[in-house]
Amino acid sequence: MPTLFDRIYGIEAATTIANSMGDVMEGLTWDQIEDQYGLVTELLPQVNKWGSRPVMGQSAGDRGYAMLEQPWGHPFVWHVHDRPPGMSEDGHERHRLAVTAIIEKGGRITVEDLARIWLRDIDPARFGYLLGPQDQVIYYGLKAGVFPWENGRYATFPGMIGTAKMMHAIGVINACDPAQAAIDALDVGRIKDIRGPRDNYALEVAAAIAAGTAEGLKPGATVEDVINVALDQLTYYPRLEVEAGLTWARTVSDWRELRPLFDQKYTGHWMSNAVELLSSGMAVFHTAGGNVEQAIIQGVNLGRDTDCRAYIAGGWAAAINGIEQVPTRWLDTVTEQVKTDPYTVSTRTPLESAQGLYNALLNSVKHTRQRLTDIDSQIPEGP
Repeated sequence: MPTLFDRIYGIEAATTIANSMGDVMEGLTWDQIEDQYGLVTELLPQVNKWGSRPVMGQSAGDRGYAMLEQPWGHPFVWHVHDRPPGMSEDGHERHRLAVTAIIEKGGRITVEDLARIWLRDIDPARFGYLLGPQDQVIYYGLKAGVFPWENGRYATFPGMIGTAKMMHAIGVINACDPAQAAIDALDVGRIKDIRGPRDNYALEVAAAIAAGTAEGLKPGATVEDVINVALDQLTYYPRLEVEAGLTWARTVSDWRELRPLFDQKYTGHWMSNAVELLSSGMAVFHTAGGNVEQAIIQGVNLGRDTDCRAYIAGGWAAAINGIEQVPTRWLDTVTEQVKTDPYTVSTRTPLESAQGLYNALLNSVKHTRQRLTDIDSQIPEGP
């Protein structure tokens, strides 16, 4: 059985790898991926990122960036640049910001703790490289004085998966306590989204991911344990949709059979919807049998929002199985790349992030033990 530290290290490694590997194929259908890349099993470079593919109808041309004017606020800008194998993307930058907040707090965080790190560690001149327009809106809202717990009300892309890209870290600091992980996810996620509007289940999905991670860090946790705890965080309609994808996963003989099923169901829908990604992420987590390498490979080859799906499935698989299931060839690449990354909010390696999270968790456990001691000392003995 892997140690708790091995599992945390595995989560940091697997999520970094999943986001990097999947970002190359993001937005392509499964058959387009197959035609262009075959079966993707390696970390690939992205040459001329944002220049080779138009952004929302805008072409970079010779300017070195693509820009989309907004009726209110700052224009959305995407800078053309090269991404070497192992470089991250916007979602994992949010994950890294949450990790920083947890490490510096030395325990569980609130949305306010996270907001302070956003304001301190984000360089607005770097928007459009890794962090993108949705992050820009959050940042400038906080900068203008919008309360962190209200900021998600005004953020770009409501109901999408971007909120959940911070949540494996929330699960880690609440290891073995999925109920508290879910509560913290609902709070921290308010920096990017809101709970309440019809058909917006982003925060419920965030709670499901965090709770699943916390459950996965229990001794002897299984794939079914993680799935059941994650499902329990969802209300009726999102749960129904997620369970539909899970039913497919339980009936197909090969994970490749999932590709046309999800493609047919979601073609024409916004590809980053949180419920779709939880459904497909849970599906490949199941068909991979919780294996880290297979969870990531299946996640990035299923098409559409490939990095987000692989983040969910790979992180859960690593929570169960630890760093030993993370291929060394992948781990070495992301470890070396981040050390000199010119755009990231943090140059900590996966190992350094894991060490910080582990120490924060031990600190949190120390306070919990003291609390239990204080309570026990006041409970009379006897019948």
